[in-house]
Amino acid sequence: MKKKLMALILSAAASLTMIAGCGGKTENAQPAADSAPAAAAEEAPAQTEAAAAIDPKTVDYSKVDYTIEYGDSDTAKEIASNMWFGQYDGKVVKIDGIAEKLGSWSIMEEAGEGTKVGFSFELVDSEDYPADGTRVELVGVIAPGGSMEGGRVMYVLPENMTPVS
Repeated sequence: MKKKLMALILSAAASLTMIAGCGGKTENAQPAADSAPAAAAEEAPAQTEAAAAIDPKTVDYSKVDYTIEYGDSDTAKEIASNMWFGQYDGKVVKIDGIAEKLGSWSIMEEAGEGTKVGFSFELVDSEDYPADGTRVELVGVIAPGGSMEGGRVMYVLPENMTPVS
């Protein structure tokens, strides 16, 4: 029981380090040999290589994996919360939301009580972004990129961005 609890605590600590983007190592903390973080560390290079191989120009955008309707903040939050970990790498997402310039471009949904939720997107080979605050429909693929190491963004071909009136 103690071993499982310790492995869970170490797993949570490793996850928090990844979330914070610290990437620092703790000299004295070593996970148990049978812990999940050790197995995940062995799989990480293969996942990273596969994710890096995603070319937004060759993706089949007719096969949409997730559709986020305007106002569907729950699905937007689910994807935004988990895409950092590579869970959605290579997935095609269609989303109707508000484009906002928040340092980088983001597609946002109203989450209620004055809050919004969303995730970053980048146009492929174009700087012709919509006006800040414009409602648009985007169809893109989630892959590694963006301004933070290990981050993920949704890459969108310019022809897959449609203004919504």
